[in-house]
Amino acid sequence: MTFALVLSVTQSITVTTIIERLIDMASSLEDAASRIYKIINSEGPSPEVLEKFFRQDIMNFKSLVERGKDSLLEFIANGRVELIPYKEFYIDAALQLDCIMSRLEAGTYRLLMLLSMDRAPSREVMEDVKGMLRELNTEASLLVDVLRASEVPPKDLAARRKLLDDKFSLAMEAEARADNVYREALARILTIYKDNAAEMMIFKEVIDAFEDAVDCGYSASTYGRLLGLAMLGWP
Repeated sequence: MTFALVLSVTQSITVTTIIERLIDMASSLEDAASRIYKIINSEGPSPEVLEKFFRQDIMNFKSLVERGKDSLLEFIANGRVELIPYKEFYIDAALQLDCIMSRLEAGTYRLLMLLSMDRAPSREVMEDVKGMLRELNTEASLLVDVLRASEVPPKDLAARRKLLDDKFSLAMEAEARADNVYREALARILTIYKDNAAEMMIFKEVIDAFEDAVDCGYSASTYGRLLGLAMLGWP
């Protein structure tokens, strides 16, 4: 076996390992986003149910994502960095995945605070919260698909390119819908809660956090697509 072939095989194994860790992180985020959406989408989610989810599930998902990020960065740092093409994209993707989890945690905690203060918050604003979480759930699922499409070198370049472009286009649409929901929610919150500064502030923090999570999801999808496109040009 020639040195060049050994180098190519080693590089392939290294990249596959990194992408698998990104997929594990994204899958945890997909599960977290799906669970919180189902809870909020139920009729009148109680603070007790949300608190149990926050203290058990959210903390568990956060730990999984953080450990995944730390192990990925450590793997890159301890390995032969020259064998990792586009390593900046992998690092940035991991940081954006961590950002999604951090903002999802923050939004869930503030929503728990709000429901503890008011068990019957505005239905209109809660629909906006559901809308934000629905788009985040969509983005998280698409992100897993984008990363899986980058997992191995493609056999059909055109089909792989189309898959990446189609998934990323759907992620862009989800991000655009979330932006619209956010703008409408912000106007609604300012109107409905103009005489209740405390709830106005917390509700705004809720949608701010979930909107940030969607933005981080879009950024992660961008890096995932770039990695997939980069692989199209690999020897």
